[in-house]
Amino acid sequence: MLPIIFLALLKDAKVKSFGFLAESLFLILIVGCSGQKEHEPGSDVLPAENWPMAAGPNHNWTAKTYFNVPTVWSVSMGKNVKWKTELPEGGQSGIAVWGNRLFLTINKPLPEGTPVEQAEGSDIVGMCINANTGKIEWTVPIPGSKTMAHSGLFSDNTSPTPTTDGKYVWFVNAVGMMACYDFQGNSIWSRPFESRGRHNAKQCEPILVDGQLLYVMVKDEGDPGRKTAKLPEGANRKSVPDPQMWPWTYIRSFDASTGKPLWIETSGTSIHNTPSTGYVNGEAVVFRGRGGGHQPPETPYGFGMSNIQGTKAGSPLWSYSHKNPFTYTVAHFDEQYAYGIADGSLLKFESTTGKLINKFPLFDSAIIFKWDSLQQKYEAHPGAPFEVITEKYKPIPTNHSTILVGKYYLFMTHEGHCIGRVDTDTGKAEYLQVPVQVSRNRNQEDLILWNDHIPSDATNSRGMKTAMDRRAQRDGWGHVTLGSPIAVNEYVFFSTMIGMTYVVNAQSEIFDGSALVAINDLGPAGKTWSLSSPSYANGKLYHRGLKYIVCIENKSTI
Repeated sequence: MLPIIFLALLKDAKVKSFGFLAESLFLILIVGCSGQKEHEPGSDVLPAENWPMAAGPNHNWTAKTYFNVPTVWSVSMGKNVKWKTELPEGGQSGIAVWGNRLFLTINKPLPEGTPVEQAEGSDIVGMCINANTGKIEWTVPIPGSKTMAHSGLFSDNTSPTPTTDGKYVWFVNAVGMMACYDFQGNSIWSRPFESRGRHNAKQCEPILVDGQLLYVMVKDEGDPGRKTAKLPEGANRKSVPDPQMWPWTYIRSFDASTGKPLWIETSGTSIHNTPSTGYVNGEAVVFRGRGGGHQPPETPYGFGMSNIQGTKAGSPLWSYSHKNPFTYTVAHFDEQYAYGIADGSLLKFESTTGKLINKFPLFDSAIIFKWDSLQQKYEAHPGAPFEVITEKYKPIPTNHSTILVGKYYLFMTHEGHCIGRVDTDTGKAEYLQVPVQVSRNRNQEDLILWNDHIPSDATNSRGMKTAMDRRAQRDGWGHVTLGSPIAVNEYVFFSTMIGMTYVVNAQSEIFDGSALVAINDLGPAGKTWSLSSPSYANGKLYHRGLKYIVCIENKSTI
């Protein structure tokens, strides 16, 4: 892939491409896509026919495919967009895909003219959409028990992604309801549950595994094992939550066919974390973290692996304690190693025992590729501290922007607008600075913004503003709960709140400008808002924001 170097400096730190250069940049991106080669069939490549849940077909947000993966698009320009369907209301869930059906959730539509201060509710709507045409096939109501603001910066009622097995689909309303339907929209079962008192975070994605539906929630009233937060002696009640408003949360298992409770993990899981499931020594396990902001009660803080099958289901395989873990991540692991972040370092554990194998510093010394606005090219800074990019920063990723692809651990930085890549064998860290936004308009030159951005109006398809939190107008890096990135073959897709999707080649020999495959948009700058992950199936990507859902496929012949 050719380096992206056709960017020129604007006044006030804004960068705008001149006509020829803007056209050249877009052509490079299109050529990069059309130049992909079909993957040769092999033992390490499996066809990604469906994306059945947030974590995809392999439970780890990655997939392999023979198809020519679409990596370049522009919804604002109609480039590589097969169809676009308007949604009746906004929402944040990802998209489950099975065959010709898509499943997602939206908030129950607000009455026309509702002011943003009243953009809230308890109920959501489950939707089935035709994957070939974008036609809405059916909708079902999924009521909730607690009012929550729409379009929250960290979550709302619609945050959990539906899950499906090709015959049934399971919807979860984050504030108190899980429900199972068949593919015709007929109700199979529903089960209310107690909504958490604080932080109904989107991190708790439902997981469908071995006939079980896993979700993070509190224990039922009357359960002798129910725990509540303990206020430290002399604690300031303004900064520490009321214990009764923050019971411990646990991974809980339900029979997917009936909704009957099966087991509850014994150690607790922070709602700030996204657990992942997989296999270690042939046994099904779940990896998760404890800790986070606002003093969550589940202790000791750290990381752990638990069993999810048989008589040991819910019991810990191992646990690692740490005072300051960064748990606003997806808990990634493979059969050999598990990974966590703490104190600005990537921790590498042995998956079977939890033994700490290595601790790789992420920000002290790295190869940093910084954009030089005057020279209009990337400048390499080998062995440099992250201060090369910005003096003030937090040594952590943007919330939930982490992903493991082969031996590489990738993430978006909290500040500085860099995508990071760490070699988990050697600890080598690389950073690639990227523009915060690309604004595209017909018959106009592309506007490339490296630091500033055009704030989104966060409106729904009817033009109603739905995000009452003023932080929703930020650029989508740092203190925000993003939809987790996904990877298809070697390509990683990072999406931000303002509708940008960065595509990078995780396997690039050097993580410089040549690794940046494309910067895509989900709609016009200032008019697009999304906290959702894209999904991939059968050679197509599906993505959504507040206004619409789109199907992306390769159509360019340039």
